[in-house]
Formats: sequence, C-alpha cells, structure tokens
Amino acid sequence: MKNKKVILATAGVLICGVIAVVSAVSGTATAFLSDNSQINNQFIVGYNTTTVEEDFPTPTPVPSGGNVAKTVRVRNQGDVPCYIRVALSYSEDLVTLNGLDTDNWVYGEDGYYYYKNVVDVGDSTTDLFTSVTINGEAEASELVVNVYEESVQTVDGSNPYTDYEEAWAHYEGGD
Repeated sequence: MKNKKVILATAGVLICGVIAVVSAVSGTATAFLSDNSQINNQFIVGYNTTTVEEDFPTPTPVPSGGNVAKTVRVRNQGDVPCYIRVALSYSEDLVTLNGLDTDNWVYGEDGYYYYKNVVDVGDSTTDLFTSVTINGEAEASELVVNVYEESVQTVDGSNPYTDYEEAWAHYEGGD
C-alpha cells in the first residue's frame, strides 16, 4: 500500500511537471508567433477666426441723399491663412455704397462680395467700401446696414487652392 502511495505521488508530481512545461512552451510559442506596437500621432488643427472691423462715426441724423462715412474690412485672427467673403443687408433698400474696392473685391451672383486675395494671419482685407449714401426717406427711425462675413482656409488638407473661387466652390460642395 505504501508503494502505491509513492507511485501515485510520483505520478502526480510528473503530471504537474508536464503541465508546467507544456504551459511554459505554449506561452513562449504564442509570444514567438505574435507581435504588437503602438504609435501616438498628435495633430494640431488649424482654425480660422475672422472678425468684421469698421470705422463708423456715432450715428447722427442724415438727410435724404446724405453721405455717411463707413468703412468695412475683415481681420484674420485665426492661425491659418484664409479667403473671406462678405454679405450686406439693409433694413430698407435705400443704401448706395461709395468707394467700392473693385480691384480686390468681386461681387458674386450669390450676393456675396468675395475678397480675391489670401488674408494671412493677423492681416485684414482692404476696405470693401468707404461710405454709404441714403437715397430717399427711411420709413423707420433708423437705417441698419448688416455686415455678415465668412472665411474658408486656403488649403484642403495639404493641397492649396489655386484661388478664392476654387476654395469657395469646394466649401459650397463643389469639386
């Protein structure tokens, strides 16, 4: 009976040893047949932030046909160059723009004035116009000129646009 216990104990130790060796070898084989690595890429996204700047004196009563000094330009305060466009709307259709800069701005069929040049970081467009004339009598006590501007970056990823028309066409969903 004592021999039987010794044989069983030896067999148990041998089985445990075999299991340990098989486990060690299979872990090594698995490690040998697999691999992994990790790379962290950081991107800094450029943003375009633009603001309307205007020179406009404190409003005073302006008679019909009167001229009011008002200049409008847009400053690039972002961290990437951009193209800019401006839309104007009026509370009443009595405004004529004077001193319109047609060398640097072009009026589009969609009602926007497009600045043809790239506006670099920290720079501004030229003045879109220099004054407005009030044509006729306003129905309201105030005549409001609203200035709305938009900007688009000068590149699509790492591909620069050839000009403002291509940039805005892409922005609008074109090619």
